[in-house]
Amino acid sequence: MNAELPDLERTVDEGLLIAVSAVRMAVKNDIIVGALREHDDYDAARYAADARSELRHLARQNEEYARRVSRMSKDLASMKWRLSLTDDQRHDLKQFALRLRVHERLALALDAVADDDDQVGRIVASAQRSASEEVSSAVSSKLIELAVDQREPDYAEHRNERLEAFVLINLAILKAKHEAETGEEYNEY
Repeated sequence: MNAELPDLERTVDEGLLIAVSAVRMAVKNDIIVGALREHDDYDAARYAADARSELRHLARQNEEYARRVSRMSKDLASMKWRLSLTDDQRHDLKQFALRLRVHERLALALDAVADDDDQVGRIVASAQRSASEEVSSAVSSKLIELAVDQREPDYAEHRNERLEAFVLINLAILKAKHEAETGEEYNEY
């Protein structure tokens, strides 16, 4: 077994992309839940703090993974004094060394992103756009469900309810679009 090890820098870059995407998705979900369930106003500073916290959490996880890989490597390396290592075990030692470096560098990269206001701002802005698009899509779907044929027997009876729902949904769409485009909270008062 003589498989080549992946490139260290590429592995770290890909890990960072995946981690930042996960943070962006977590922030997007927080924005949606805050807006729909908790009726919170959009607060860029709050979501930036959440993004930083999540980035630092992932960095600490990678530090822990690095410590665990280091222990596993030391355990395997200690076996060579008792018996000669197989080709697979020697390959495992190389893999452990690579994984250790990847986790250490990824932790540093995640902390660097967390410390960079511009990068955190881009994560939050992207999450806000995604959240707005998702909410707009859901509201549009709801509007389509509310479409009614005037020829239905109970059309007149439920007309006012449907008009009220239509107005509320359209106002929500307009508010979400305004906030997504300007980054400012729209206050109807």
